[in-house]
Amino acid sequence: MSRVVIITRTIDRPVLLERTLQSILAQTYTDWHWVVVDGGNTDAVPRLAQAYGERLQGRITHLRFVNPTPGMRGIPLNAGIKESQSEFITLLDDDDTWDPSYLQTMVRAMDTRPHPNVRGAVCRTLCVHESSVEHGLKPQRSYELNPKLANITLPVVAVVNCFCTHAFLYDRSALETVGMYPEDYPVLEDWHFNLRFLLHHEIVVVPQTLTHYHFRPPEVDGVQANSQTAERDDHKFHEARLINEALREDLRTGKMGLGHILSQAALTRQLTATLHSHESRMKSIGDKTGKIDTRTKELKDKLLDKRG
Repeated sequence: MSRVVIITRTIDRPVLLERTLQSILAQTYTDWHWVVVDGGNTDAVPRLAQAYGERLQGRITHLRFVNPTPGMRGIPLNAGIKESQSEFITLLDDDDTWDPSYLQTMVRAMDTRPHPNVRGAVCRTLCVHESSVEHGLKPQRSYELNPKLANITLPVVAVVNCFCTHAFLYDRSALETVGMYPEDYPVLEDWHFNLRFLLHHEIVVVPQTLTHYHFRPPEVDGVQANSQTAERDDHKFHEARLINEALREDLRTGKMGLGHILSQAALTRQLTATLHSHESRMKSIGDKTGKIDTRTKELKDKLLDKRG
């Protein structure tokens, strides 16, 4: 049994999947097993397994998978977890990549955890905007997603899901208290899981940027798109749904729980958005006023010149 299992969801994206595989094979830590949950209709995964067979050395499980509820992203994750055995679990979707030292650094963080209740480790992420597959996936710009990430608290994650799925490595045994990924959410299944994880356990932060979150043009639809750009409306609806469900549970049980934390976080987001909107309007008004003042001075100078 490998210490780390890597779960990858994929549906007919062979070019992206091969890049992800190359990222895995470049890891300096080698005690891993790759589970590919394949919802596609091609032989792309077997072809990759054959092409890289010598380097994979049998460390791959290809799980042909027909999602009983298409679009529910937690279902294939749970299928991959159930299909595997390991001490640690981490995810790596078929369009994202890691720094070569990711696994080694994260496993070391778990082996030297500062407290017994630390059951997961998170690192920082670089967002990479790139061209489409057809245009060669050429990097266009990049920036740090969470450069100041220093610790993980439940109130902060309630406001914003501040780390990526492939930046999170955790104990498989934590699932006994946390449970599996939700199977009725088409998006935000990771936020749902992360919130429940923090209800029970601590997460240590590795203050290094070891993961790459890839974005392609928003006009790209279908299999080449990523969920953040292709499903923005779904994100907003299911964000509200998650908050409402948790709050209803608090009200039903008569206890202050996750629902109240999420409710306060939602109000914080709303107030912050309103403040930013007002700041933008004030800046716009200030810019216009400055232009008016400049024009007024120019006209005044012209009048003085004529009188002189």
